[in-house]
Amino acid sequence: MTAPVTAADPAPSRPRRRPPRADARSSAGLRDALTIAAVWLLLGTVTALVRPDFLSTQTLLAVTFTMAVAGVLAVSQGLVVISGGLLDLSLPVALILSAWVTVSLLGAGLPTIVAVLAGPLTGAAWGLLNGLIIVYGKLNPIIVTLATGFGGLAIMLVLFKSAQIPSGSELRAFGLGRTLGLPNVFWPMVILIVLTGLAVAYTRWGRRMVAVGGNAVAAKARGLSLPRTRLAVFGGAGAIAGFAGVLFCSVNPSFTPNAGAGFQLIVIAAVILAGISLSGGKGNFLVLLLSVGFLSTIPVSIAFFGLPPAWSLVFQGGLLILAVGIDGYRMRRSAR
Repeated sequence: MTAPVTAADPAPSRPRRRPPRADARSSAGLRDALTIAAVWLLLGTVTALVRPDFLSTQTLLAVTFTMAVAGVLAVSQGLVVISGGLLDLSLPVALILSAWVTVSLLGAGLPTIVAVLAGPLTGAAWGLLNGLIIVYGKLNPIIVTLATGFGGLAIMLVLFKSAQIPSGSELRAFGLGRTLGLPNVFWPMVILIVLTGLAVAYTRWGRRMVAVGGNAVAAKARGLSLPRTRLAVFGGAGAIAGFAGVLFCSVNPSFTPNAGAGFQLIVIAAVILAGISLSGGKGNFLVLLLSVGFLSTIPVSIAFFGLPPAWSLVFQGGLLILAVGIDGYRMRRSAR
């Protein structure tokens, strides 16, 4: 005969799911870094076997030039994603708008420092515009930034057909120069990625941003201001995109309003490949350097294989789909 269960009997308890530990997140970041590095090495090895001249200074310069602008834009996109803002699809417009303002001021004879500072300020204003619409309109960030991106592009098409940086400007000389054998524009990107990764991991600002992105309800309960945090993120991300615009115009003697469209796919793919989750609150910015380098190598390898440049978009798009699938798998696994 089975004894009845009394109030004194302990109730069966279900094991609590522990949150991911810091060492688990670190191991995931290390795993992502090793995977990207291995695939990048494989791509370089295969290309070099087919075309031994792939291993040259010109290849290195081509990859690092692409990494410079794409890497800075990826930092901007990564901040938006990790803060829970989904994606900012208007970054190419922020890039070109800031570049156009910079070269316009240089052409008007203003000091270089004024023109260079105007780029990030223009990007910050653009980011704040997006943030205000998203936060106070309570609208989907993807829809808002898609709309502002189309609107901004249309306005730029009305304002100018082509912009050109003065050939004798100090900014142009900086864009053409090299340091330690690599383009000058490469090093600001590396420094920005490292500093952003450290700031997100170890500063109060970074922890608040990650908290808002990981669980907005819990962050609000802890007293964090969601509107203020998200406005700061969109404004800061816009300023970084404006800085990318300054680097862009320093290495491109002339450009059109839609010249930034080619960065959209590589930036989004680089962010997701680096493990920065679309669900927000997770990601390692230091892995971003590897993912940007790998994706920047694909167009160069495509050229050495003799394929049309459009094939690079096919490969990058396929990698984006794969990365989104991996991110979705991680989200489902962490929800168990």
